[in-house]
Amino acid sequence: MKKKFTVVLLATSIAFSGVWIGNALKNTSQVSNKSLEVLSLSEASDYLKIREQIIEQIIRQEDKVLSESGTFSGMMFPYTEINGQYIFSKKSLDKWVQEASESRVIYSKEGILK
Repeated sequence: MKKKFTVVLLATSIAFSGVWIGNALKNTSQVSNKSLEVLSLSEASDYLKIREQIIEQIIRQEDKVLSESGTFSGMMFPYTEINGQYIFSKKSLDKWVQEASESRVIYSKEGILK
């Protein structure tokens, strides 16, 4: 009888531990995905509802202003380039949209108008 009780207790402990660890791992992955929110160029394009070419144009225009004048007024379009691929932080994109709209920055084919 004592052996049977020990086996049942051990089985229950293993089952409980499995459920507990599984939930902990599930919650950890959800938190890390939400806090990072890293987007590809395509995903950033979808998120901002503008074409990928427009994002690339904005980046080129801002880089041109910075290289020609040595300074850029306001927040530049937030991105990181790794091996020729752009990546974007969703949080930084939100911040950029907010600042650009408050400053009423206009991006056109001819360049940046403020």
